Amino acid sequence: MPKRMAPLAPERTGLTFKNQPVLSWYISDPWPGKIEFTLNEAGAVESVLKMNIDGPDKEGIYQINLADHNVTLKPGGEYEWFLVIVPVPEERSADFLASATIRMAELSNELSARLANTPKDKLHYVYAEEGYWYDSIESLSQLIDARPDDHILKQQRMALLRQVNLPRAAAYDSKKTSTD
Repeated sequence: MPKRMAPLAPERTGLTFKNQPVLSWYISDPWPGKIEFTLNEAGAVESVLKMNIDGPDKEGIYQINLADHNVTLKPGGEYEWFLVIVPVPEERSADFLASATIRMAELSNELSARLANTPKDKLHYVYAEEGYWYDSIESLSQLIDARPDDHILKQQRMALLRQVNLPRAAAYDSKKTSTD
């Protein structure tokens, strides 16, 4: 059983301006089984998305791209997403659960103009300054994927993760920075 599993999200509801954001999460150890993923809209009876994903074979930061599952968030909509490891299907009280909330908030015209004039490798700063946490972590993670040897980017993600009280996920980036 992993020691830690955590959505990369702030402690309160995080914002995105994207209608199909990427949801990132950290897991401390491999998990050989399935992980249940559920996305619920606040006040709705039915889940927006419910699926099983393969457990990862190593510690790391992983993503679920809502576009891959044809899921579109509604402007102003608030959602909660869950990751659940079910070690004993007959005893669901033993489930290992992690969750976060996300709200889609459209960009102001002023912010749209600012983003249009910001270089791609600096967008995560603007997103973070303006409170679009999910977009900041997605942008920064994409840069890290494209430039895995860039220690500065990993340090920036570590700082962002520490700001929202995710020290173990930040420590993962720290380990990756020191071993690369």
